[in-house]
Amino acid sequence: MNVLLTGERQAGKTAVCKRVTGLARELGHDPAGVLTPVVLDKDGFPAIRYALMVPDGEQRLLAQTNSDLGGPRTSRYSFDANVFSWVVERLRGAISQDCDLLIVDEIGPLELEQGRGLAPLLSDLSAGRHPRLLLVVRPELTAQLHEQLPAIPFCTFTVTQDNRQTLADAIVKELFADHDPGR
Repeated sequence: MNVLLTGERQAGKTAVCKRVTGLARELGHDPAGVLTPVVLDKDGFPAIRYALMVPDGEQRLLAQTNSDLGGPRTSRYSFDANVFSWVVERLRGAISQDCDLLIVDEIGPLELEQGRGLAPLLSDLSAGRHPRLLLVVRPELTAQLHEQLPAIPFCTFTVTQDNRQTLADAIVKELFADHDPGR
């Protein structure tokens, strides 16, 4: 089964994805994808977002709040279009190399409302074969994501302050419930 992971800003979605990655590896799976950890400013607000690739850990500056990176913008961030292209290329490569879990942290307004950022990947996923998916999306955008990917069944998990330490175990069980280790 595929999983949508949702939760409010700063709920711990990226941390849960990182734990899912580790648990999947421990179980012998081959996860790939992108995590987008943030760096907070001195007042505790997200100021910088990185694109961190799974499994190799290569990372690049994806977005900033205090400077123009020359790519698309949202109300909060300026993005680097070249980094988005790099991420999409890496994710397409992971799919073609048969990873068994693709993690995308996160699909947001840029993709769903502007058709930019990782939107080309959404087109790929809706059009063809893909591995198990763990997609991160904010609660207010889940309906739009379902509209973009109507043929893909998802189970939804919501990260909260109370469950973020234990949620990864439940997600891994859901993702690999049909996995037969003897195959």
